[in-house]
Amino acid sequence: MLSYYSELHQEENTLLREILHNSFCNSLTYIGLITALIIIVSHPLRAQDSEFDVELSGYVKELGQLSVDNDFTTLRYDNILHHRIESDWTLSDHFNFRADLRTRLLNGYTVNNTPGLERQYEQDANYFDLSWVWFNTDHSLMHSNIDRLHLSYINGPWEVHAGRQRVNWGRTFVWNPNDLFNNYAFLNFDYEERPGVDALTAQYNWSYASNAEAGIRIADSWEESVLAGMVRTTWGSYDIQFTGGHYLDNITLGAGWAGYLGDAGFKGELSYFHPEDDFFEQTGHFTATAGFDYMLSSGLYLQSELLYNGGYNTRGNPLNTLVQPPSADNLFIAKSAFYLNGSYQFHPLVSGNLGFMGSFDRSIFIAIPQVTISVTEDIDLLILSQLLKGSAFNNAIETPNLFYFRLKFSY
Repeated sequence: MLSYYSELHQEENTLLREILHNSFCNSLTYIGLITALIIIVSHPLRAQDSEFDVELSGYVKELGQLSVDNDFTTLRYDNILHHRIESDWTLSDHFNFRADLRTRLLNGYTVNNTPGLERQYEQDANYFDLSWVWFNTDHSLMHSNIDRLHLSYINGPWEVHAGRQRVNWGRTFVWNPNDLFNNYAFLNFDYEERPGVDALTAQYNWSYASNAEAGIRIADSWEESVLAGMVRTTWGSYDIQFTGGHYLDNITLGAGWAGYLGDAGFKGELSYFHPEDDFFEQTGHFTATAGFDYMLSSGLYLQSELLYNGGYNTRGNPLNTLVQPPSADNLFIAKSAFYLNGSYQFHPLVSGNLGFMGSFDRSIFIAIPQVTISVTEDIDLLILSQLLKGSAFNNAIETPNLFYFRLKFSY
């Protein structure tokens, strides 16, 4: 019996060493590629220009999540220890390089009770695989991914960016039908930087508020790629934009705006998507959003937003759909949605928010209260809840009341 357990222990150690070895080799490969690219680009430039500089920053976050059912009889706890490092390399007057790495150590109920969780984290949504799991046990999982890795060329009115980057075409706060390259999930509040995309983009600025931008998202097939352009300019007191191109398996045209109606901010986006296959036999759909924001004399800041989600379909788990990046043509788990929010600065170091999200055509209601406290200059405490109510969640989520506690140290 002792021999059996000894052999089993040796097998576990061998497996763990293989996991660590593979993760270490993967990380060395990515770090080596980054280093090689920096050396190749910066070496001749540094010889000609003394502007070479590197800026490092980042943070460490401790996030605890307590989820409970509506009767408060089932309690589940998850924990994430999160580290992010950001690097900005000034290679010369015209060249910059950006590389950011995020690493998370997860443990708790989800790790213990989700078969195949390692495979989910191993998968990179982009063309290049810059995501890996260091180790995965019955109780914890450690994951890293590089979500920014791009070289930039900036010269006068021209900007060219190649690599994993953030391409931000959205104008509204919660839902963005104009954001064709890398949409984000609003309820995923712990990812402030938002996801990047493997792309090549070029931008020409002919004035402070007017420019043209085009980009291509690299993918394995035409049906998974994005090739689109945008023109942004001003019209009266409004910033307006027009978008168009190929989006996955659709042709798309869109427009967006940001300005004021009286003293209230007024923003919106509209996109039309039409299937490319059997173009004349199929019909397309619109997805649109519009929002207002207003600051009262008391200091209370109010926001509202409406969504018409023309590409809505009923497939998928509601919670996964809410916390994973959606597609630009299907932004929510219902045909319509609304968002209301109030924010107030109670004290220079304490602020509070109370948000509500719901739908007009489906039984969905989400309350999002939160308080942020600046403990020191570098440390912030966030207390936030997401309370999921309505029949859409009844059979899909056993513990729909989520409570978060996050401590963040920035450096």
